[in-house]
Amino acid sequence: MKQKTRFDGLDVAGMTAQVRQTLLGHKLANVYDGMALSTSISGDSSGKSTFVFKLANPSANKENDGNTSASRNMLLIESGVRFHTTSFYTTSDNNSVPSPFAMKLRKHLRNLRFENITQLGNLDRVVDFRFGSGEKSCHLILELYGMGNLILTDNKYVMLALLRTHEYVANKEEEKDAEEEVKVRVGNVYPVTYATTITKSSTNGENEEESTTKDSILDMNGKEAYEWTKSELQALVEKQAIQAQLANTGGGGKKKGKKKKDLDGSATLKMILLKPNSGVFHYGPSLIEHCILSAGLEPTTKFTLDTIEDFMPPQKFETLIENLQVEGSKIIENFTKGENKGYVLYKEKTKKDADVSEVLKNMPHSDKMFEEFQPHLLKQHANKPYIEYHNFSMAVDEFFSLIEGQKRAIRAEAAEQSAIERLDKIKKDQSKRMEGLEVEMEKVKESAQLIEMHADDVDKAIGVINSALESGMDWDALEELVTVEKSNLNPIALLMKKLMLEKDEITLSLPDTMNWDQDTEDTPTIKDVTVSLKESAYGNARQLYDKYRISKDKAEKTVEASEKVLQAAEANAKRQIEEAQKKKKMSYSTMMSIQRKQHWFEKFIYFITSDNYLCIGGRDAQQNEQLVKRYLRPGDAYLHADVHGAPTCILRAKRRRTESGATEVLPLSDQALREAGNFAICRSSAWGARMVTSAWWVESHQVSKTAPTGEYLSVGGFMIRGKKNFLPPVQLEMGMGVLFRLGDEASVARHHNERRDFALMALEQAAEERAEANEAKTESQSKQEKLPKKKTTETSKPKQSKKSEGAEGTKKQNKKASDSSSEDKVTDAISKIEITNEKESPVASLSDSAEEKPKKKKGLSAKERKLIKKYGSLEAAEEILAKVRKEEEEAKKRKAALNAEKEESNSQHSEASAANTRGKKAKLKKKAKRYADQDDEDRELALMALQGGSKSKKKKGGRNIEAESESQLKAASEAVALLVRDSKEVVQKLAPEIQDLLAQIVTVNDEVRWNKLDAEVLENLMTLEVEAQKAAAQRLLQLSQTSRVDNFSASLAGIIRTVQKYGHQGLNDQKESENDAQRGRKTKAEKEAEKEAWREILAEDGIIEDDGEGNELSVDDTAEISKLTGKPMSDDVILYAIPVCAPYSTLAQYKYRVKLTPGNLKRGKASKQCLEMILRSDEVKGKGPDPNQRYLDMIKNINDNEWVQAMCGDVKISAAGASKAIKKSKASKKNKAKKNK
Repeated sequence: MKQKTRFDGLDVAGMTAQVRQTLLGHKLANVYDGMALSTSISGDSSGKSTFVFKLANPSANKENDGNTSASRNMLLIESGVRFHTTSFYTTSDNNSVPSPFAMKLRKHLRNLRFENITQLGNLDRVVDFRFGSGEKSCHLILELYGMGNLILTDNKYVMLALLRTHEYVANKEEEKDAEEEVKVRVGNVYPVTYATTITKSSTNGENEEESTTKDSILDMNGKEAYEWTKSELQALVEKQAIQAQLANTGGGGKKKGKKKKDLDGSATLKMILLKPNSGVFHYGPSLIEHCILSAGLEPTTKFTLDTIEDFMPPQKFETLIENLQVEGSKIIENFTKGENKGYVLYKEKTKKDADVSEVLKNMPHSDKMFEEFQPHLLKQHANKPYIEYHNFSMAVDEFFSLIEGQKRAIRAEAAEQSAIERLDKIKKDQSKRMEGLEVEMEKVKESAQLIEMHADDVDKAIGVINSALESGMDWDALEELVTVEKSNLNPIALLMKKLMLEKDEITLSLPDTMNWDQDTEDTPTIKDVTVSLKESAYGNARQLYDKYRISKDKAEKTVEASEKVLQAAEANAKRQIEEAQKKKKMSYSTMMSIQRKQHWFEKFIYFITSDNYLCIGGRDAQQNEQLVKRYLRPGDAYLHADVHGAPTCILRAKRRRTESGATEVLPLSDQALREAGNFAICRSSAWGARMVTSAWWVESHQVSKTAPTGEYLSVGGFMIRGKKNFLPPVQLEMGMGVLFRLGDEASVARHHNERRDFALMALEQAAEERAEANEAKTESQSKQEKLPKKKTTETSKPKQSKKSEGAEGTKKQNKKASDSSSEDKVTDAISKIEITNEKESPVASLSDSAEEKPKKKKGLSAKERKLIKKYGSLEAAEEILAKVRKEEEEAKKRKAALNAEKEESNSQHSEASAANTRGKKAKLKKKAKRYADQDDEDRELALMALQGGSKSKKKKGGRNIEAESESQLKAASEAVALLVRDSKEVVQKLAPEIQDLLAQIVTVNDEVRWNKLDAEVLENLMTLEVEAQKAAAQRLLQLSQTSRVDNFSASLAGIIRTVQKYGHQGLNDQKESENDAQRGRKTKAEKEAEKEAWREILAEDGIIEDDGEGNELSVDDTAEISKLTGKPMSDDVILYAIPVCAPYSTLAQYKYRVKLTPGNLKRGKASKQCLEMILRSDEVKGKGPDPNQRYLDMIKNINDNEWVQAMCGDVKISAAGASKAIKKSKASKKNKAKKNK
């Protein structure tokens, strides 16, 4: 059976029903490229047609008792193949930039709620995902047939982006030969009538009318179905005859014979029912086969026009039609009832396959070969083994994950077998070469021995030839003489076989008497020996013996070399076999294990400082650009070094929410800046050059992408304006450590004080002391004000002189009190200035905070003396300063009024374009401010200058306007009529009572505005029972009367989902209670918590929301990085481990760490050695492996690529305590040597 590789119509129906039940109401947080998860079936071989959608429900944390992972779901969509939720997701490389299509999806869909999912047509493989409500809604259309496609449209189904542009061919009705193209491209309306079977039963270019009552086999009786089948067979015969004629004219012997065999006019019942005009082809092959088997027929039996009456009489068609009506509709209805279990069919592996996959016996399902996934067990699956899953999505997810793992395992097994065969071939070549050398050596030795045995005859032969040559005889005459002497049976001439006078050699045929038994009647064998005419017989023998010795030495060397070659080949083959076996094991473990979601900062180089600040840096120029544009916030520090290759580093400032809800930036510490500077230096070329230098930092507002006039900045380059703050030089020491992700709040609480920010603690303590001092001061002042009044009342009875003295004393005290009050005002103003300056500059040191402690002032301060010297007295100074402040406030008000007028005038130009644009307010404000002085004429001249002095042509959707064909316009109008439904028409189908309730909700100034409710939401409302519809409408009416509802359609959709999940009983019984908690409405605190939860979900990917005014609602990184620890405890719940490369001083408290200094070891080899040293670290420290085994297992599960990506290049490795261990081992060896002596 052929393995199933993509969805059919039945699978799409089952998955659509499950996604509708589980994911509706979730918000889209992000979109990722899923190239690592793509299969080889999709049309795009590069894997760029696979995407992973992160859907999250921020309000689900409360329902799941704070379990945030339960509110996140990953929806995998592969164009042309599948869509389902996944737990084995692996997004594309974190260092890579998202694809343009993924960026387009993020732009239009992020933060929108997933409102609806629909399968278009009659079980067609086209799915419509709707995000958002009203005019801002967008549709994502997935095509799962052919090469597939993924299309993003607006609420009117106008295409905004798509993966693949193509055309449909449409024939004109008037002219049969004339053809027009219906183009699928950006700016056009999605041609649903060509992509699906909503109004057309074929998309092959044939213009067929919408099906009538007798066009479907379900509406026929047995006899009509029989006649229809005969007509289809007749059409098949005619078509095959034409194909045969074309094949005959084209020639080709074997191919012609094969086609003749296939073109016999026969067809199966399954093939006939899968034709587009059958009326049931949308059932798909699986469901049609199930219905045929239920009717007691064979789906694969072939019949022709001549045999149809025997195999398929009209009576059997009656039974078939009945089963198609009953079984087909029954299975499709099961999906809507919530029965969405999943099944995977498999076959057991053969013994041969099991032997090959011996190493995989502990892997899940390693003894099975997956064949097919199904949302429902059909008739043809009755006798096949299967695995049942809780839902269909789990079955599909595991099926595709496992078959990819099986493919990788097969490739690994092939590599292993190839390595073994290569090693055998090398062994055979070496043995063959040695055998050849030995044979040659024996031949040389035997030749030398034969010459010695027949030395006299050899000398005579050499002498005869030499004498003839010395006499001047011609070579040809000499050969004739030898031939004549042979005929005369001359014994010496008979020994001569061949004369090679050009080489001064002759070949003699000598009898081998050494191995000849004289007692036998057999004659000795004759062997040919070549001798030199320049040497005697013994001279020739000596030469041959020398050659034998040389060959022997050569053979010995060859044996030694072959042994080395074999050892190297065996080692190489062993390494390749181990790698192949490792890949086989990892092929299942990586695909069948739930993949962790990587943190947003892992795509950069990063580390966490010892006082819990996050520092991130760019790996290349593109990442440097991305860091500054997306992740540099107000209050952060930009760090760099004047060394080639130094990365752009950002030290992220801590933030916290104030009581008013605003975000307060906390100051950075000196220690964090020093560690970040060390990180920037060690990641530059100074590391390889072993050069100790300094890094510098500036504030975020000093970094700009605007170059001076006449200059330009390349990618990753920035302009720094203002003073650079240089840091002290540091040693070139880095370390490789392991961070562990904590899994629950109790574990995080145990590590609360692990990375303390002492500078921040000192600042907070100083602020508390200042507050206490101010309170004490105010109390003392109030007491001093009460004391003079008591003295004057007690001394009212003495004499007049004492009264005058008392009056003078009170005047002096009042003067001192007024002076002290003026001093307090000045000091208060100074302290306010200091506090604001503190907030503006993000860096504060511990020494500064200590100096800011309040001290008792004696006399006037320097500031007060300056004020008195300038204005004469403090009272005069206060009056003048008050006037200055008042004038400044009036100037600010006038400026604000002018700006408001400009904004109103500019908003008139941009109001129409900005009405339907999301997130563009800040950009429009900047544009209005920049071009405030530019009128229409100046704007037109500027545009003409940009376009080379000619006016631009009008464009539509970013392209030139082209005359659209009639077929294109017709397809657009049909698509709008079918897909874009009118809310007013849909609401008429509801009960009058429900219409009245909805009308009360959307009535504004006595006008019923039905467009405030989406037609799709009203259709979903119609699927409920009448009582449930009434309860939902009453609930929406109640909400509209008691609170502000911004989006009626979204609110009604949420109520419908609640009714579908929990029922409508008691939905409106809560209206009598005034308590929000009893009523079920969210309080303001719950809404704020939900917004905060959503910001945290976005912050996982480094996404920073703004409030629409350009103000970022930044989330503090501390909450996320506090869940990472380098000192795991035995009671901690740990999810996974992450490698990190950081300055060695920050890893002092880490359990597993390795020290790195500049060296010659490359990253790949260094990462492996680091892993080995970390795994041995417990043994070096003398600890048992059992308590730490789970930590080591998590470290082993870290991917090799993660180690390599974290490692810095060209290092020398040394672990803590390794030198002591080496000294101990050397000392123990010396002691053993002494004892042996």
